[in-house]
Amino acid sequence: MNTPPEDLQGLAAAYALGALDPTEAKAFEALLATSPEAQREVAEYREVGALLALGSGSVAASPDLKARVLERATSQKVARITPRHAGSGWAPWVALAASLVAVAGLALAGRGLRQQLTEREATIAALQDSLSARETKLAQREQELNSLLDPNVLLTRMGTPGTPEPVVQLFWNRRSNLMLVHAFQLKPAASKRAYQLWFIPKNGKPIPSVTFNSEPSGHALVERIPVPADVELAAAALTDEPEGGSPQPTTTPFLVGTFAPGKS
Repeated sequence: MNTPPEDLQGLAAAYALGALDPTEAKAFEALLATSPEAQREVAEYREVGALLALGSGSVAASPDLKARVLERATSQKVARITPRHAGSGWAPWVALAASLVAVAGLALAGRGLRQQLTEREATIAALQDSLSARETKLAQREQELNSLLDPNVLLTRMGTPGTPEPVVQLFWNRRSNLMLVHAFQLKPAASKRAYQLWFIPKNGKPIPSVTFNSEPSGHALVERIPVPADVELAAAALTDEPEGGSPQPTTTPFLVGTFAPGKS
């Protein structure tokens, strides 16, 4: 077979894929020995074949290689050879080589889209968690507000006479016998120190209760503090104590709030 050199040049894809008959292969190899361009084309088509063998997801062809292979596999040179060698069976392989590059590109694009989808799903999940946390906090605040508006709640204000601050409010729910402490403009206690709440009976020693500290802003909120049962309370007081609290006051109370007679 005497195939013109320009037609032999178009057989690179079929040769790389092993689709030439012996006569065509021999003729092409003669050209291959003297043509750097043909050698380069065969190497590129073989790389495309490797993509098929290894799986498009594990080997990524460079964008410029894809463009060159597509251009050459679908060039007019190949189109001219197709009618003369239609019976040889290599033309479908040329189309397959071009398709492989497209598939590889689609696989890479799909992988990128999956990554974007995963990131967006993670962002949505984080937003949902944040929303759930806010809803839970709002529900708690609503419950607190409802408990404060309960007609069984007795409000007592602790403060120093003649001074506007600090202020501590005691909300005592006499039905549940629990107390809520709300403080503002209360300077945080010193290092390794804390504020301690005391219940003062009409007759008897101060009864120790919770310790707490305020935020840098001066705000503090302590909930569900048990109130001593079966004790007639006259007042409540705050002292500055060691961080773990004390069984008896070690300092003079700096805030005191009295309970109305008959309300304990």
